[in-house]
Amino acid sequence: MTSTLQRPPALRRIGDVAEATTLTPRTIRYYEELGLLKPAAHVSGANRRYDDEDVERLQLIKRLRDVVGLSLADVRTFLETEDERRALSREYHSTDDPARRAKLLERVVPILRRRVDLLESKLHSVLALLTEERARLERVEALRA
Repeated sequence: MTSTLQRPPALRRIGDVAEATTLTPRTIRYYEELGLLKPAAHVSGANRRYDDEDVERLQLIKRLRDVVGLSLADVRTFLETEDERRALSREYHSTDDPARRAKLLERVVPILRRRVDLLESKLHSVLALLTEERARLERVEALRA
């Protein structure tokens, strides 16, 4: 008889997480202060330990900030919807009841719509700025000719 024991998740120190995410320890602590991240564990005093889910969350925060250009307030909104989505996903995968699954899917649609709306709003702003800069470039190129 073989036992399928699950190992506890590996916990990392803040320096290791900083290296893995290319964020500074100070930035990680700041995100914690803002409530964007809750470390998996605290050991011996203020030493924080992070699991893979924490690292994924930090990578998402970084993408939302650096790639998309969201404000920290918008990142918070996005993360709140991510927490809701994950909870509904866990619930969905824990049941085989088709009616329950259908209700969960109905609940996740507005959550995903909020996320899409947030990203589309940001994209619209970026595209408007891009249009302005293209027009400026065209004017300057026309003056050179």
